[in-house]
Amino acid sequence: MSDSNLTVREGGDVLTSEPESEPESATEPWPVAAVVCLAAALLPISLTGGALAAPEVGSEFDSGVAATQWVANAYMLTFAAFMAVTGSLADRIGRRRVFLGGLTTFAAALFLAAAGPSVAVVDLARALAGAGAASVMTSGSAILADAYTGARRARVFAMLGTGIGLGLALGPLIGGGLIALGGWRTLFAVIAAVATVALLVSPLVIRESRGPEGDIDWGGGITFTAGLSTLIFALVEVQQRGWTDPLVLATAAAAAGLLVAFGVIERRRPEPLFDVSLLAVPKFAAVCVVPTVLAFGFVALLVVLPPYLESVEGADSGEIGLSLAIMTIPALVVPMFAGLIANRLAPRTILVLSLAAQGLGAAWLTAGFHPVAVALVGAGFGFSLAVLDGTAVSVVDPGRSGMAAGLFNTVRLTSEAVGIAAVGAALSTLLHGRVGEESAALLRGEAAEGLAIDYTGALAVVLWAVAGLSAAGAAIVWRLLSQPAPKPVAEPAVLS
Repeated sequence: MSDSNLTVREGGDVLTSEPESEPESATEPWPVAAVVCLAAALLPISLTGGALAAPEVGSEFDSGVAATQWVANAYMLTFAAFMAVTGSLADRIGRRRVFLGGLTTFAAALFLAAAGPSVAVVDLARALAGAGAASVMTSGSAILADAYTGARRARVFAMLGTGIGLGLALGPLIGGGLIALGGWRTLFAVIAAVATVALLVSPLVIRESRGPEGDIDWGGGITFTAGLSTLIFALVEVQQRGWTDPLVLATAAAAAGLLVAFGVIERRRPEPLFDVSLLAVPKFAAVCVVPTVLAFGFVALLVVLPPYLESVEGADSGEIGLSLAIMTIPALVVPMFAGLIANRLAPRTILVLSLAAQGLGAAWLTAGFHPVAVALVGAGFGFSLAVLDGTAVSVVDPGRSGMAAGLFNTVRLTSEAVGIAAVGAALSTLLHGRVGEESAALLRGEAAEGLAIDYTGALAVVLWAVAGLSAAGAAIVWRLLSQPAPKPVAEPAVLS
């Protein structure tokens, strides 16, 4: 996403990043920020709500494991896969246009999901909603960067972060409450209705802007989107088809080929979507390890815990939402306290603590569901939020900070999509090995009865794997962030 150092307005006027006066919208700044932040807050609510709704959808349509999992996975897949393309598209054809198009797609898709006559329609609608969410997120950030300068820009981006954090923290409570009141269809319809309100207001307060002229990297965008999509498809379908199924093997091979092709294309472009050479910078690579590991813990557990709690613990939607809120609310609260100690502790220490907290919480959960254990997992995620984004851009040369921010956010969202699918696949495989075909019913949240010990045992293996991955990630991050910065190369002496 562009930070609007150069903006091309409708009509062809070119503005530099330091205008003599602030943009007109900045004189009354809050309407633009309020609309964008409201829309952004709905995106994590749709994610956590989808995770809560998946077992209910699967039970209503008596669907298989894969079809049920797609209710949550389809949204996250397209959200991550379309981030890069929609960001470039917004800079080229207009950020307001992409924002309105994305919000329209998001709202319409969720209305379609709410009225879905089959699980296939619900899954397709969720995929469309994820694509719309990607458009809203990328164009919304660019709109704020263009509309505000100086201290106002810092404030509105703090508002954006708070809005997303509130959506994540309160999403389980909102989702669980709406499902308990009116079912999963009510949940999707209410989110869509709020999005529609934001859509109706947006044209009145947001003006059009564009980024610097340039070509859209269609080759890179298509191969990345297709590669990530086929990889997630393989990981979700393996839960029902098995690891040796020809379709799973073919899509996994296609994913590998497409992602290799993406790397080749990007190396040849003068202005690639992502400068993958940044991953060769040890400290930047370390920062990317953190959200990757957290995606396999905190984010994935938001999706795999609801059917377990319903099946084994006998919890209803409201109780499940409350249980997940115990994990998500610390993710909002902890950064406030972590920020207070950020001046006393190095980012390396805070990031290692975040992974250690997640690992400890996951290990504790192997002994049974405990509120303190899930709060620890959420606290680990929250610790990282205090310093992660700033560290990502501070460990590279200032001239590459924009590219570093774009690559880091793509790594984060891609990891979340892959983590949800991979952890779900692991749990499904382990459970199927213990109870056979009964695993499908358990993963839809149906009562475990005599199979509770098998479900708990399979989940415990996954949790131990998360704990081990967190410990390994903490060690890697500590080592990479401990490396000294490279010494600048001395200029050669000029002999006269």
